[in-house]
Amino acid sequence: MKEQDVVEMLRHYRHDWLNDLQLILGYAQLGKLDKIQSKITDIIDRSNQERGLDRLNIPKTFVWLYQLNWRSDSFELQFQSLMDQQTVIIDDDALLSNIQKIFQILPSYQKEYQQYNGTLIFKELNHTLHIHLTFDLDWNDLSALKQELQSLPFIKAVKEEKLLRIEWQE
Repeated sequence: MKEQDVVEMLRHYRHDWLNDLQLILGYAQLGKLDKIQSKITDIIDRSNQERGLDRLNIPKTFVWLYQLNWRSDSFELQFQSLMDQQTVIIDDDALLSNIQKIFQILPSYQKEYQQYNGTLIFKELNHTLHIHLTFDLDWNDLSALKQELQSLPFIKAVKEEKLLRIEWQE
């Protein structure tokens, strides 16, 4: 990673923290204890998500995912690692490549001015890393999107239930 990338990442991270602290201060000045508690809970949850992702030992993927959240006007991801311990060896380069392939397809089907909040879930089953990426169903030509995603060789399933769910294994 280049020094400038690190500086940019730290700048965004600091900006987010300062926004959170300013909100907490504003709520404190207004005497809104319930809002303070809610915001602090959100910060703790986000920090736990980051810690879970960090424990997977996927630095390239970790950085790319965080940069996606800062650089994209359309996509914002939350992360969940449902792995207690790192018992699966993850190929960081392959994982990053697969995630990037998905995000090369998604913009072609997004609706104008639509914000897509997704969840990227990592879990271990039988010593294999299973990954689920979910979004809401509000896409242009959802059936064509599903078909194009299913054409990626690593994708195991694309489901349309209450959410668009993309599943694969690493």
